[in-house]
Amino acid sequence: MESVSCVNVPQVAAAICPYIHYVHARSKQKGASALLSLTRSMIKQEVPLRQIVVNDRVDVALLTSAGAVQLPANGLSVVDAKSLLSEGTRCGVSVHSLEEVQTAEQAGADYVLFGHVYETHCKAGLVPRGIAQLESICRLSDIPVIALGGIQPHHVPELYHAGASGIAVMSGIWEAKSPVAAAMEYRRMVDLVVHDL
Repeated sequence: MESVSCVNVPQVAAAICPYIHYVHARSKQKGASALLSLTRSMIKQEVPLRQIVVNDRVDVALLTSAGAVQLPANGLSVVDAKSLLSEGTRCGVSVHSLEEVQTAEQAGADYVLFGHVYETHCKAGLVPRGIAQLESICRLSDIPVIALGGIQPHHVPELYHAGASGIAVMSGIWEAKSPVAAAMEYRRMVDLVVHDL
Protein backbone atom coordinates (compact mmCIF):
# COMPACT_ATOMS: atom_id res chain seq x y z
CA MET A 1 0.00 0.00 0.00
CA GLU A 2 3.01 2.28 0.25
CA SER A 3 2.68 3.01 -3.47
CA VAL A 4 -0.86 4.36 -3.21
CA SER A 5 -0.27 7.60 -1.34
CA CYS A 6 -2.70 9.36 -3.70
CA VAL A 7 -5.66 7.65 -2.01
CA ASN A 8 -6.88 7.68 1.56
CA VAL A 9 -5.96 4.09 2.35
CA PRO A 10 -8.02 3.68 5.54
CA GLN A 11 -11.18 5.10 3.90
CA VAL A 12 -10.75 2.96 0.79
CA ALA A 13 -10.04 -0.11 2.94
CA ALA A 14 -13.32 0.47 4.76
CA ALA A 15 -15.20 0.97 1.48
CA ILE A 16 -13.94 -2.26 -0.10
CA CYS A 17 -14.37 -4.44 3.01
CA PRO A 18 -17.82 -5.76 2.01
CA TYR A 19 -16.29 -7.26 -1.15
CA ILE A 20 -13.07 -8.79 0.22
CA HIS A 21 -12.10 -11.16 2.99
CA TYR A 22 -8.94 -9.40 4.19
CA VAL A 23 -7.06 -6.14 3.77
CA HIS A 24 -3.30 -6.11 4.30
CA ALA A 25 -1.72 -3.26 6.22
CA ARG A 26 1.82 -2.81 4.98
CA SER A 27 4.36 -0.02 5.07
CA LYS A 28 7.73 -1.51 4.12
CA GLN A 29 9.54 1.77 3.51
CA LYS A 30 8.18 3.73 6.47
CA GLY A 31 8.64 1.31 9.37
CA ALA A 32 6.69 0.11 12.38
CA SER A 33 5.39 3.48 13.60
CA ALA A 34 3.79 4.28 10.25
CA LEU A 35 2.34 0.77 10.02
CA LEU A 36 0.86 1.09 13.51
CA SER A 37 -0.68 4.44 12.57
CA LEU A 38 -2.09 3.01 9.33
CA THR A 39 -3.59 0.01 11.12
CA ARG A 40 -5.14 2.17 13.83
CA SER A 41 -6.57 4.47 11.15
CA MET A 42 -8.20 1.46 9.47
CA ILE A 43 -9.75 0.47 12.77
CA LYS A 44 -11.06 4.03 13.24
CA GLN A 45 -12.66 3.75 9.79
CA GLU A 46 -14.41 0.61 11.11
CA VAL A 47 -12.48 -1.96 9.11
CA PRO A 48 -13.27 -5.11 11.16
CA LEU A 49 -10.28 -6.38 13.14
CA ARG A 50 -10.79 -9.91 11.80
CA GLN A 51 -10.25 -8.55 8.25
CA ILE A 52 -6.97 -6.75 8.99
CA VAL A 53 -3.75 -8.58 8.17
CA VAL A 54 -0.59 -6.85 9.39
CA ASN A 55 2.42 -7.49 7.18
CA ASP A 56 5.64 -8.55 8.88
CA ARG A 57 5.23 -6.78 12.22
CA VAL A 58 3.97 -9.10 14.95
CA ASP A 59 4.32 -6.24 17.45
CA VAL A 60 1.86 -4.09 15.45
CA ALA A 61 -0.55 -7.02 15.16
CA LEU A 62 -0.39 -7.45 18.94
CA LEU A 63 -0.87 -3.74 19.67
CA THR A 64 -3.94 -3.53 17.46
CA SER A 65 -5.44 -7.04 17.97
CA ALA A 66 -5.48 -7.49 14.19
CA GLY A 67 -6.95 -10.73 12.91
CA ALA A 68 -3.82 -11.98 11.18
CA VAL A 69 -0.15 -11.40 10.56
CA GLN A 70 1.61 -12.04 7.24
CA LEU A 71 5.25 -13.10 7.61
CA PRO A 72 7.78 -12.57 4.84
CA ALA A 73 9.75 -15.60 3.66
CA ASN A 74 12.82 -14.35 5.53
CA GLY A 75 10.94 -13.05 8.58
CA LEU A 76 10.17 -14.45 12.00
CA SER A 77 9.41 -18.14 12.10
CA VAL A 78 5.77 -19.19 12.32
CA VAL A 79 6.51 -20.93 15.62
CA ASP A 80 7.98 -17.78 17.17
CA ALA A 81 5.19 -15.57 15.83
CA LYS A 82 2.47 -17.90 17.08
CA SER A 83 4.10 -18.07 20.52
CA LEU A 84 3.34 -14.34 20.83
CA LEU A 85 0.00 -14.04 19.06
CA SER A 86 -3.37 -14.48 20.72
CA GLU A 87 -5.14 -17.75 20.08
CA GLY A 88 -7.19 -17.47 16.91
CA THR A 89 -4.91 -14.91 15.25
CA ARG A 90 -4.11 -16.29 11.81
CA CYS A 91 -0.51 -16.50 10.63
CA GLY A 92 0.42 -16.62 6.96
CA VAL A 93 3.76 -16.80 5.18
CA SER A 94 4.85 -15.39 1.83
CA VAL A 95 6.43 -18.19 -0.22
CA HIS A 96 8.07 -18.61 -3.62
CA SER A 97 8.73 -22.36 -3.88
CA LEU A 98 7.35 -25.75 -2.88
CA GLU A 99 10.11 -26.09 -0.29
CA GLU A 100 9.05 -22.83 1.38
CA VAL A 101 5.40 -23.94 1.32
CA GLN A 102 6.29 -27.23 3.01
CA THR A 103 8.41 -25.46 5.63
CA ALA A 104 5.59 -23.03 6.42
CA GLU A 105 3.04 -25.85 6.58
CA GLN A 106 5.19 -27.95 8.93
CA ALA A 107 5.72 -24.91 11.16
CA GLY A 108 1.96 -24.44 11.56
CA ALA A 109 1.16 -21.62 9.14
CA ASP A 110 -2.56 -21.17 8.55
CA TYR A 111 -2.06 -20.33 4.86
CA VAL A 112 0.60 -19.19 2.39
CA LEU A 113 0.72 -16.42 -0.19
CA PHE A 114 2.41 -17.70 -3.35
CA GLY A 115 3.68 -15.55 -6.17
CA HIS A 116 4.18 -13.79 -8.28
CA VAL A 117 2.07 -15.80 -10.68
CA TYR A 118 1.80 -13.26 -13.54
CA GLU A 119 3.95 -10.40 -14.74
CA THR A 120 3.57 -7.36 -12.54
CA HIS A 121 5.25 -3.97 -12.43
CA CYS A 122 5.69 -4.54 -8.67
CA LYS A 123 8.27 -7.19 -9.60
CA ALA A 124 9.60 -5.61 -12.78
CA GLY A 125 12.21 -7.72 -14.54
CA LEU A 126 11.49 -10.87 -12.51
CA VAL A 127 10.10 -13.83 -14.42
CA PRO A 128 6.67 -14.84 -13.06
CA ARG A 129 6.39 -18.28 -11.48
CA GLY A 130 3.34 -19.10 -13.56
CA ILE A 131 0.17 -21.11 -13.32
CA ALA A 132 1.88 -24.52 -13.67
CA GLN A 133 4.01 -23.97 -10.57
CA LEU A 134 0.97 -22.71 -8.67
CA GLU A 135 -0.96 -25.83 -9.65
CA SER A 136 1.87 -28.12 -8.54
CA ILE A 137 2.17 -26.36 -5.17
CA CYS A 138 -1.58 -26.44 -4.56
CA ARG A 139 -1.69 -30.15 -5.34
CA LEU A 140 1.11 -30.91 -2.84
CA SER A 141 -0.05 -28.60 -0.05
CA ASP A 142 -2.56 -29.29 2.71
CA ILE A 143 -3.00 -25.65 3.72
CA PRO A 144 -4.67 -22.88 1.69
CA VAL A 145 -2.50 -21.38 -1.05
CA ILE A 146 -3.40 -17.80 -1.95
CA ALA A 147 -2.17 -16.66 -5.37
CA LEU A 148 -0.81 -13.18 -5.94
CA GLY A 149 1.07 -11.14 -8.48
CA GLY A 150 -0.35 -9.42 -11.55
CA ILE A 151 -3.83 -10.86 -11.08
CA GLN A 152 -6.64 -9.37 -13.16
CA PRO A 153 -10.30 -10.42 -12.87
CA HIS A 154 -10.09 -12.56 -16.02
CA HIS A 155 -7.32 -14.65 -14.36
CA VAL A 156 -9.61 -15.78 -11.53
CA PRO A 157 -11.03 -18.93 -13.19
CA GLU A 158 -7.64 -20.43 -14.07
CA LEU A 159 -6.24 -19.64 -10.63
CA TYR A 160 -9.06 -21.41 -8.83
CA HIS A 161 -9.01 -24.32 -11.29
CA ALA A 162 -5.27 -24.63 -10.55
CA GLY A 163 -6.20 -25.16 -6.89
CA ALA A 164 -5.73 -21.71 -5.37
CA SER A 165 -7.87 -21.14 -2.29
CA GLY A 166 -7.99 -17.42 -2.91
CA ILE A 167 -6.32 -14.44 -4.54
CA ALA A 168 -4.43 -11.43 -3.22
CA VAL A 169 -4.54 -8.22 -5.24
CA MET A 170 -2.75 -4.94 -4.72
CA SER A 171 -2.41 -2.74 -7.82
CA GLY A 172 -5.52 -4.22 -9.47
CA ILE A 173 -7.60 -2.56 -6.76
CA TRP A 174 -5.47 0.21 -5.30
CA GLU A 175 -4.43 1.68 -8.65
CA ALA A 176 -7.87 1.37 -10.23
CA LYS A 177 -9.88 4.48 -11.09
CA SER A 178 -12.49 3.17 -8.66
CA PRO A 179 -11.04 0.75 -6.07
CA VAL A 180 -14.57 -0.16 -4.94
CA ALA A 181 -15.70 -1.05 -8.47
CA ALA A 182 -12.51 -3.07 -8.97
CA ALA A 183 -13.02 -4.95 -5.69
CA MET A 184 -16.60 -5.68 -6.70
CA GLU A 185 -15.47 -7.10 -10.06
CA TYR A 186 -12.86 -9.38 -8.45
CA ARG A 187 -15.51 -10.56 -5.98
CA ARG A 188 -18.03 -11.17 -8.78
CA MET A 189 -15.51 -13.34 -10.64
CA VAL A 190 -14.55 -15.28 -7.51
CA ASP A 191 -18.20 -15.91 -6.64
CA LEU A 192 -18.90 -17.15 -10.18
CA VAL A 193 -15.95 -19.55 -10.12
CA VAL A 194 -16.54 -20.83 -6.59
CA HIS A 195 -20.20 -21.45 -7.44
CA ASP A 196 -19.13 -23.62 -10.40
CA LEU A 197 -16.46 -25.64 -8.57
